Amino acid sequence: MARNVFKYISAVFAAFFTCMIGISTAHAQTFTNTTDATIGDTTRCGVTNVVRNFSVSGVGTVSDLNVGFLANHTWRGDIVATLSSPAPTATTVTLIASDTAASGNDDDYNILMDDSATVAINSGSADGPHNTAAPLYQHTVRPSNPLSAFNGRSANGTWVLTMCDDFNTENGTFREASLIFTAATSADLSLVSSSSDSFPQVGDTMTLTYDLTNDGGLTTSGVTVDINLPAFLDYTSSSGTGSYDELTGVWTIPGTVNIGTSSITLTVDVVSLGSGTIISEVASSAQPDDDSTPGNNVTSEDDYDSISIFVQPPPTPPSLTCPAVDQFTHSWDAPGTENGWSSGDLTDNYTAGGIPLVFTVSGNTGNLGQVAGVGAPVTQNTYTGGIVPAEFSLAFAADHANTAQEIVLTGDINDGIGVQAMQFTVFDIDSSGWVDRLTVTGELNGATVFPTLTPSARNFISGNSAIGQNGNAGNTEATGNLTVTFDAPIDKVIIGYGNDVSAGPDPAFQIMAVHEITMCPRLIADISAVKSVEVYDPTNVGLYMTPGNEVLYKITVSNSATANADAEDIDLSDTLPDNVRFVSAATTGFTGGAFGSPDLPAANTDCTGGVCVIRYSGATLPINTTGEIQIRALIK
Repeated sequence: MARNVFKYISAVFAAFFTCMIGISTAHAQTFTNTTDATIGDTTRCGVTNVVRNFSVSGVGTVSDLNVGFLANHTWRGDIVATLSSPAPTATTVTLIASDTAASGNDDDYNILMDDSATVAINSGSADGPHNTAAPLYQHTVRPSNPLSAFNGRSANGTWVLTMCDDFNTENGTFREASLIFTAATSADLSLVSSSSDSFPQVGDTMTLTYDLTNDGGLTTSGVTVDINLPAFLDYTSSSGTGSYDELTGVWTIPGTVNIGTSSITLTVDVVSLGSGTIISEVASSAQPDDDSTPGNNVTSEDDYDSISIFVQPPPTPPSLTCPAVDQFTHSWDAPGTENGWSSGDLTDNYTAGGIPLVFTVSGNTGNLGQVAGVGAPVTQNTYTGGIVPAEFSLAFAADHANTAQEIVLTGDINDGIGVQAMQFTVFDIDSSGWVDRLTVTGELNGATVFPTLTPSARNFISGNSAIGQNGNAGNTEATGNLTVTFDAPIDKVIIGYGNDVSAGPDPAFQIMAVHEITMCPRLIADISAVKSVEVYDPTNVGLYMTPGNEVLYKITVSNSATANADAEDIDLSDTLPDNVRFVSAATTGFTGGAFGSPDLPAANTDCTGGVCVIRYSGATLPINTTGEIQIRALIK
């Protein structure tokens, strides 16, 4: 009697509430089972199940199914419930998965399971004990697995709800369940994208796959999907449903999109280094979508997806361009020695190849920890990067509180010139609970210089950062090594050591070490330039600079014998005065570049108004040589 009164009151309340908020239930058909049964020690999962059937008729094809569930239980996280559609083509969905950890000691279920609910089962406002005496199906939640798996199947026949208890000692009672079928009012398009390789190399061919699923009750048409490829990927072909236009970046699905999945696979070539996110989104559809809007660029909607691609450099580090005989190295040594770094020091000075080096540690230095029982930073030979016999390196240990924090090691080359090139290896850039992120930049006279980074098995490259992946490298393994190469002059190197955002809000303790640093001496040209003018007339030597006579302008450039590098990218430009006419121009001594860009004036051009411009751009001048531009002109 009390149960019947409760259900009557609940029904009246539900009808009243529906009326108040203006929701029509004309298209909903509900099938309910109210036969009590024990869910507990006598119905253990894998041994005995509670089974309740629902005889469904007059519905036709499933377009949208919600399931109500009411049960008492003193440890509801033990309950497992699955729902199967009618045979012979039954589909089974686990509606309630065992959740003994998250909501184990919460009591009872009074829920309506709906795929479009914002709250997941046993979370948010639905967490905590439920009141089975409250209005029926009080909490609307997303089930453990989507009910949309039933969409498009025949609803008519016998549905089977199976329940069991996944642990002992706690018991409860199944009270009631309802299958609520609603007529379709929209399509429901969702998009999932994937790539065959997230870390390709230049020259690789890879595939991108896009799956568009219509889970709604209505078919739709006029469906297009925007897929914009980054510049480092070159489209070559596609296969699957519809067509892809490489110029517009649009995948067009022709005709009617029925319930189910349409797919296309794009084949692309990796043509250059780079990293980026390939964004895809449903751009158009004839039918409305109940949980997303085409083309609105809302990342949280299910018609929007993205793939991150990080093109990796070749696995072999580039070689330094200077001859080996000219290279010099700063090698670390044990603490307390000339090239050692004493535990906990935040600055130290060294000399390599006659060049003073000053290293400073800054950033979140309060997060520094110990390496092999010794406070960091410190030189040590426990973390060796696979080098045998072990060599010393400068090690850092850090326990950052969040992914915004980092330790910064700055190396200044304090000779006022810098070095032509630099290369070094960092050990143990890897991932576990920390996900290392090492960011490296250089400077020359305050201008930023970017290095080439070469990863190993435990890290990948994104821009000028190396990010840990694929697990933890052992302290004597090379799998976490990162090679840093500067092939342009620098006078400062800056190394930031922290965590990638994927490490989570509180990263774990981490260690890295900087091995020896090899450098090339800075290449410096020593250029001087002289401009001169003289009378030019081979047949009448001694003529004066008077109208009608020719003059010879000369721009003479020298690269001194004391220089140690060719002078490259020389740009020379001169504008002839108004009182002459251009005759001709020639050069000697220079190589490369472009003479006459813009074009030289035509012979006998009047130079009034600065129209006679003589330019040589991009020229090269070897050491201890002279180059010259000779310009003949007629005095007006």
